[in-house]
Amino acid sequence: MWALLRFLGKVLGGRYRLLWLEDQGTFRRELRLPGWGWLLGALMLGGLVWALFAYTPLRYTIPGYPTRRFHRLYQALVERVGQLEDKLRQHLAQVEELRQMQEALQPTPTLANLPLLPSLQSGQYVLPVEGQVSRGFQPAQGHWGIDITCEAGETVLAMAEGTVILAEYSYQTGYVMAIQHPNGLVSFYKHNSRLLRQVGERVQAGDVIALTGGLGVYSSGPHLHIETWLGGQPIDPLQLLNYPRSPS
Repeated sequence: MWALLRFLGKVLGGRYRLLWLEDQGTFRRELRLPGWGWLLGALMLGGLVWALFAYTPLRYTIPGYPTRRFHRLYQALVERVGQLEDKLRQHLAQVEELRQMQEALQPTPTLANLPLLPSLQSGQYVLPVEGQVSRGFQPAQGHWGIDITCEAGETVLAMAEGTVILAEYSYQTGYVMAIQHPNGLVSFYKHNSRLLRQVGERVQAGDVIALTGGLGVYSSGPHLHIETWLGGQPIDPLQLLNYPRSPS
């Protein structure tokens, strides 16, 4: 380390000269400076060149550097995106306000205030999976069904006979299946790890339709999310399922 410092001190402390010569090799001019002077001059020259290309139109001569037209289009695009984001936030706020107003005006759907159907009876539907209800029906909080905790890979059973109308993967809720039942009821099964039925297939009550999991960003662990809808309104699945316990 000390040897390196001594070497640098010797180099920077020494004096060097720059000669200008004619084409025939005759002496023209001479410039003498210490080593640190040459270093300082090189740094200043490099900084000047950098400033010229960084803050003047010369930067547009660099191959691959964005043109002025590109910068104008980019700025216009950024402004447009900002305007769209503002409008989106306004629309979302309006939608949330309308949702809250609708929930305040309409009572939570129950079997008592829904059209009576012969096969829509409490406790007559098959429990899709055995487990404890970890979260109940909370439509005011946007939770349109119930969560039943279980191990990953357990079989999911169809609540009742019907036709599979949805079988796909969702980023939010993992593998999702929906079954349309003859009485107009639609049941949803979410956060599955695998689907065993395809759209258009007929199933009977108790048929295996999927395997449980915890897929989707809305899931915090292995469980089955169940929703039941009738006439565009959600119903608490516990009003239909043969489930012996109350939600915790």
